Amino acid sequence: MQVRTLGKRTADIRDHLLRQIEIGNFSRGAALPSERELAEQLDASYMTIRKAIGQLVQERYLERVPRVGTFVSSQIPAGKVQRQLGIIVPAWTAPENSDFIMYASEAAEQDDWLPKLYFARHWEDRTLTDAWQNCDALLCFAPQPVNRMPEELLNRFRSHQKPVVLIGVPAHHFGLDTVAGSMELELGVLLDRLAQAGHTRIALVEQYSLMNDQLELDTPTFYSVWKQRITETLGAEAVTELSILVETPRFELPHRAIYEKLKVFGRKPPFTAIITRVPFVWGVAAALTDLGLKIPEDVSLVSNGDRQEVPFYRPRLSYLKVPLRDHAFKALELIRAREQNPALPVQYAMIQPVFVEGETLKQLNH
Repeated sequence: MQVRTLGKRTADIRDHLLRQIEIGNFSRGAALPSERELAEQLDASYMTIRKAIGQLVQERYLERVPRVGTFVSSQIPAGKVQRQLGIIVPAWTAPENSDFIMYASEAAEQDDWLPKLYFARHWEDRTLTDAWQNCDALLCFAPQPVNRMPEELLNRFRSHQKPVVLIGVPAHHFGLDTVAGSMELELGVLLDRLAQAGHTRIALVEQYSLMNDQLELDTPTFYSVWKQRITETLGAEAVTELSILVETPRFELPHRAIYEKLKVFGRKPPFTAIITRVPFVWGVAAALTDLGLKIPEDVSLVSNGDRQEVPFYRPRLSYLKVPLRDHAFKALELIRAREQNPALPVQYAMIQPVFVEGETLKQLNH
C-alpha cells in the first residue's frame, strides 16, 4: 500500500514538474532548484522528488550533471515542449509598449511559440541576459540607443546562437537582425505633406537629455533631417526659432514640460504647424488650446507614432504610423529564416509608413 501511495505521489510530482517545463517556468537549459529545495517547496519527501526527476531524466526532459545540478534538456523537441519567445520591452508603461506585447503575443501564438515577457530598464539590466539564456529566440524593443549596449551582450546577440531581432531601431550595422522603419523616410513624408498644404514654418517638438553636459536628443536622426529641410527652406536662423527642445523630465511624463515650453510663444507663435510624436500630442494640444489657438485653424498639428488609441483622439489626428503589428509579424519571419539558416547575412526588414488623414492639418494654399 505504501509503495502504491509513493508511486502516485511520484507521478503527481513528475506531472507537476513537466507542466512547469511546458508553460515555460523552467525553460530549455535552465537549472532546476535542488532536490531538497523542491522537496520543501512541494511538501514531498526527498526520495519522491528524486524518483520523479529520475523519470523525467529517462524521458529526456531533464539532464543530470554530476556535482553540478539538474537542468532542463536543451534538446527537447518543439513537438513536446513549445519554443519560448522572449519579448523584451522597456520597463516603463506606455501604450505602444503594451500594444507591441499584444501584437508579438499574437504573432507568437500563430507560429506556435510560447511568449515570455521581460521588462528591461537599460542594456545592463540582468533581465536581458536571463532572457537570452532561458528563451529560444528574442524580440527586443530597445530600452536605450543600441550604441549603449555593452560589448558582452552585443556579442551574445549577434552570435546567432539563438535568433534575436531588434525592434523599432536600425541595428543591422551592429550585426543584429532588425525590423524598423526609417526616420529619414518618415519625417520626409510628414514634411512633404505639410509642404503640399502650403506650410513652411514648421516647428518640431523633441526631447533631449544631458549626458556629461552634452545635449543628447531622443531621436537625433529625426531632428537632423528636419533641421536640414528648414535650413534649405528658410535659412539657418529659422532652426533656432522653430526648435522646441524640451529636457526629458525625471520620473514624470513630458507633457507638462512641453506645455510650459509652448506657452511661452503666446498667441502669435512663429510657426503655422507643429510636428510631434504621438506620446507628446496631449501636451502640445493642451498648450495651444489654453493659449486660445485652434487646431488646425491657427496651428496645424501632425504626428508620428502608432498607438491603438490614436483613432479615438478628437479632433481626429493627422499622423504617420509605422504599424507595430507589422513589426511583430515581420520579426517572426526573420526568426524563422534565422532558425533555418543561422549563417544568413544580417537581416533588415523596413516597415513602410502609412499617413492617416485626420482633422488637424489645414490647407494654407486653398
